[in-house]
Amino acid sequence: MFAGMSASRGAAIFCLKRTSMSSASETYWNNYSVNERDVERVYAFMLEKGEAVRTADLARVVIAARAHEEEERRRRLSAQAVLYQPKLAFETGQRLIFSALNDVEGTVTSIRASDNPRLKPFRVAAVKFGDGLIREFACEYDLPHPLNEVKPIATGAADESPDEIQARFGPRIERLLTARLRGDKEFVEQAGKWLLRGLLTDVNVGFLNIAEAAIEQNNAGMTTPELARVLELDTDVAKHETTLFSLDYALQRDDRFVDVGPSGQTRWYLNRLVPADVWSVPRVLQFGAPSKRSEPLPPELETILSEIQDDNNDDEAEAHVPATVNVILTYPHRRAGSLPLTQGVRALFPLADKPMLIALLDEYGVRIPAWVAPEENYIFGLKAWYDRSKLNPGALLELAPHPDPLTAVIRFQPRREGKSLWVKIAKVESGHLTFGTSPRPVAYKYDEEMLILPEDQNGLDKLSATNYGDRPLELLLADIFPELVKLGSSSIHAKTLYSAVNFAKRVGARAVFNALANSEAFTTTGGGYFVLQMAARPAQVFTEHQGKPL
Repeated sequence: MFAGMSASRGAAIFCLKRTSMSSASETYWNNYSVNERDVERVYAFMLEKGEAVRTADLARVVIAARAHEEEERRRRLSAQAVLYQPKLAFETGQRLIFSALNDVEGTVTSIRASDNPRLKPFRVAAVKFGDGLIREFACEYDLPHPLNEVKPIATGAADESPDEIQARFGPRIERLLTARLRGDKEFVEQAGKWLLRGLLTDVNVGFLNIAEAAIEQNNAGMTTPELARVLELDTDVAKHETTLFSLDYALQRDDRFVDVGPSGQTRWYLNRLVPADVWSVPRVLQFGAPSKRSEPLPPELETILSEIQDDNNDDEAEAHVPATVNVILTYPHRRAGSLPLTQGVRALFPLADKPMLIALLDEYGVRIPAWVAPEENYIFGLKAWYDRSKLNPGALLELAPHPDPLTAVIRFQPRREGKSLWVKIAKVESGHLTFGTSPRPVAYKYDEEMLILPEDQNGLDKLSATNYGDRPLELLLADIFPELVKLGSSSIHAKTLYSAVNFAKRVGARAVFNALANSEAFTTTGGGYFVLQMAARPAQVFTEHQGKPL
């Protein structure tokens, strides 16, 4: 910005105003903003490279260019070019650098005296620039002025090496570049990489139609290189990355396709083939309200819990070595055709941040397409296998690693049916969950405490559609406990209560055990068994009116 002053012969005398900037690298890069020259540099770099480029690489281009400019500026200053400051005296022929004009250089052509009666006398230097323009600037002007405070050294862009700058300030520079480039139609972004729009390979609707047919025929997620081969797109080494980037870009913007791969690994599938229960959690798989208490469990219950792959709603991915996992099937998963995504089960597959298509191989090597829903902690797609295998809640399942990271082996241990067994059954009477016993064929090995078969599936489905299971966990347990006692024993095992309460609402074993251990309504009798203290039983009673459909 310039401030004009009157001078003799009507000449304009300019003093440049600029806020001084510390030469410290930290000050420079913390105040960095993307300018048009940065965008031009990035454009030129991408045009020359001719392929998709990571944001970090673009940031490196900007850092290197700015550091080079400053080094050049320092070189010019050391080569007798002087940084312009109004307080200095100049000579004809002297070269000046004007920091407030983007370091443009000019040569002093003449010097004259000022003629402003309102100011103390100073001198005026005429400076000719490379474009032929001549402008006048004050010199020997010792009154206070911002440019007199500017240090005649560099701004700080090159006070550290480009590697050091990127290590310290790279993330901030990348964020600013990303925001700027997203607003420029010349640049296209895909999966953290950038390409010039004019370099995109043409992927027209015909190609996309063929890709749709290929995925449907394959009935599995396909990688971008696999689809490129099917489409016979040019994957010459020189254009390989650009072709794959362009295909990814086209697929991402077509609503027919969806990425169902692990984190950082794109695999394309068809939106219309993804089951609705992958995107929207079925009511039977929605977690119930946990116990308000969250105290440590007694050692006895911790031991029992360690035998169960707990079905939690707050499990997060942790580093685990894939190993064989034993899972006890619960009612919500049997009804939905799903599996709990426990820590052990998670370890069998790559990390996912969105629904991921996997495969499970049954005991005959038959491939079962299934879906990992990482946010809601379940694997969906097993209903037909459960039906075919005649499995019920309490069945013991085994999952094992497979050489393909997107595949695992699933199996159960068969049992000779022989005579029918007397087993617990779940049913609904007058809007309440009740239990009984009945002879049933059981063709699989099971957990004796958790085996409960659904007797009245229609009634159980209607119960799931009400708010019966939405009450606090302690109330659900207190409501269910007497129904189990009617079967012949006043003490009920914690695992039986865990299995039973899951007919009302999906809830984890730790939450159930916490409610049992920390509520005055339940007392342990040892060995994992509990009795209900009727005097301390929660007062709330569930009525049919409360159980009206949601």
